[in-house]
Amino acid sequence: MLGIFATAAVAGPGAFNDKAAALNGAMLQMFNHGISSAALFFMVGCIYERTHTRNLADYGGLRKIMPIYAGVLGISMFSSLGLPGLNGFVGEFMIFKGVFPISVFWASLSTIGLVVTGIFLLSMMQKVCFEGPNPKWKDLSDLTGREIFIGACLMFFMFWLGIYPAPLINGTNTAVVGLINLFGK
Repeated sequence: MLGIFATAAVAGPGAFNDKAAALNGAMLQMFNHGISSAALFFMVGCIYERTHTRNLADYGGLRKIMPIYAGVLGISMFSSLGLPGLNGFVGEFMIFKGVFPISVFWASLSTIGLVVTGIFLLSMMQKVCFEGPNPKWKDLSDLTGREIFIGACLMFFMFWLGIYPAPLINGTNTAVVGLINLFGK
């Protein structure tokens, strides 16, 4: 929601640097969302392939049964939440840094979305990995080598863009500056 506002704010009032930060953050967040969402959907697919259910109430205790799965799921979930050091943080921070000076109201309102997302994802992790184990799943196998490789590739980008997002930001900044100059006049 805030990324859409950041894009719309390009034509409105505000300092050039604030607009650039917000729009660069929105573009980075689109890329990051693709990585985090791909990882989360991949994790759903891995567990669905083994259990043939998507009902969260059917799970529980998978951290003890499938520790590698729980680790990749946890990193993917925290990436989606915007934990510092992972890819989701940088884009969200840039968006908020740019939008707060432009519109405190919309920036403040959008924090509700962050809180709701956090509650949802943390409760999902609690139900799937940390509640009492469901005896039905005691023989589930952990991730295969192929699944670990795919998860590792996705996590590489989560950590890389969380620690060093400059190559992607530098790649989008020229377009962002051009958009601001075009629509900001």
